[in-house]
Amino acid sequence: MCQAIAITAASSELTERFGLDNVLFHTSNRYEIHPTESVSAIIHHKNERVLDEFRWGMVPYWAKDSVRMDSMKLFEKPIYERIANKQRCIIPCTGFYVARTEGKEVHRVKITMRSGTFAVAGLYDVFRQASGEEMRTCTMLMTKANGLIAPYEPQMPAILEPEDISDWLTRGVRTPFELKNMLRMMESARMIAIPLSPTGDAELEFDAQRTEMV
Repeated sequence: MCQAIAITAASSELTERFGLDNVLFHTSNRYEIHPTESVSAIIHHKNERVLDEFRWGMVPYWAKDSVRMDSMKLFEKPIYERIANKQRCIIPCTGFYVARTEGKEVHRVKITMRSGTFAVAGLYDVFRQASGEEMRTCTMLMTKANGLIAPYEPQMPAILEPEDISDWLTRGVRTPFELKNMLRMMESARMIAIPLSPTGDAELEFDAQRTEMV
């Protein structure tokens, strides 16, 4: 899965990279954000591209795993389809963390993109709590892991290509094929794996670089 994410980019960089019209919430230099914590997410609202604060983890009655959602299950239930058609967001990231356990050792790695800050596809929901306070929540969409991440996790965040960001954010009904086609597995060669523990996993970064040159 994806244990945590990082967003170290300043709001000015996000504004330029993602064409933001309004920044309502952003805290840069966050090196490790965990599920249920607040995160910056981008939505299309009132003809503007807005960066706002969301809780990472939806709290709906209809979903078991509210932090991450398998993108292949988006259209298995009408409730998924409704949200996927109208409440799409992107979660800007500079990296994410994966891990595996072997015996007593935990092998933990940070994954970044060679191109810099990237957009993870997500869904969001906004509702009022019993207190009357508005609550904004989001979930991260997952897809099949590539060769770099598969030794750690079977799935990875669905990273959008730059040319798909506008279509993903624009509210409106799209076919399941159009949406799922945006949620493709990202190639290993476009990523860097940074080992965070002394486990000899530094070879992963070399493998990714070698694959890129082939």
